[in-house]
Amino acid sequence: LCESVPGSSHETAGLPCQDHSLGEWIEVGGESVLLLACADGAGSAAHADLGAKTACEAIAQEVREAVADSLRVPEIDGEMVRTWHRRVRERLSAEADRHSARLREFACTLLTAIVGEQAAVFSQLGDGAIVLPEGDGYRTAFWPQSGEYLNTTNFLTDEGFDRRLEFRAHPERVDELALLTDGLQMLALRFADKSVHEPFFKQKFAALRAVDSVPALQRPLREFLTSPAVNSRTDDDKTLILATRRLPDDAHPVRQSEPAG
Repeated sequence: LCESVPGSSHETAGLPCQDHSLGEWIEVGGESVLLLACADGAGSAAHADLGAKTACEAIAQEVREAVADSLRVPEIDGEMVRTWHRRVRERLSAEADRHSARLREFACTLLTAIVGEQAAVFSQLGDGAIVLPEGDGYRTAFWPQSGEYLNTTNFLTDEGFDRRLEFRAHPERVDELALLTDGLQMLALRFADKSVHEPFFKQKFAALRAVDSVPALQRPLREFLTSPAVNSRTDDDKTLILATRRLPDDAHPVRQSEPAG
């Protein structure tokens, strides 16, 4: 389940949604690999929406090609992921040339999750969060990144971005996962103690487990993200990706041939 919506401030200003997100299954060697990605274009960048879209599509292509060459999820390491991101930055640079624009006009964050049957890897550049289960609750894979100055973060177009790119290998099965951009941080995270607001995710995952058809939740998710209650707390663009392979009773994971998310 994946949705990106424009913030109320962008709608008022007549600006497009500068977030982008995607999710897809890749089959390799009998294993189902779930790829999730989201990006948030910098509000000050003229082509932020295209930057976010290009970044998500380019990282998906890198992962797709690597997995097609029989790369297994546990074999993915940090340097490999940094190389993929450097190529994504090259794609952004090419887009900038095509638009006769500066690279920084395509500035965006990028969060990715690559989830196999028994292992996963996560990477993050910029703010936003990747949330996964821990015990009876949830935790972030990384805490949202802050930039050098107040209310700034790191972008893929920055010089030396690869030194700030965070990577984590997770050598265990992941049955539920969420990705979000910074427009939802104040609702989903507790900054006082750097923890996750668990009721937010427990409610969303319970709804996802309960449906027979994931598209049935697409409209309710969009209505939630654009609701007055949410917009009263954030006027930024918002992205939320949810994936689960658990049954409604939360007792047993679904089979790989029956993915939900």
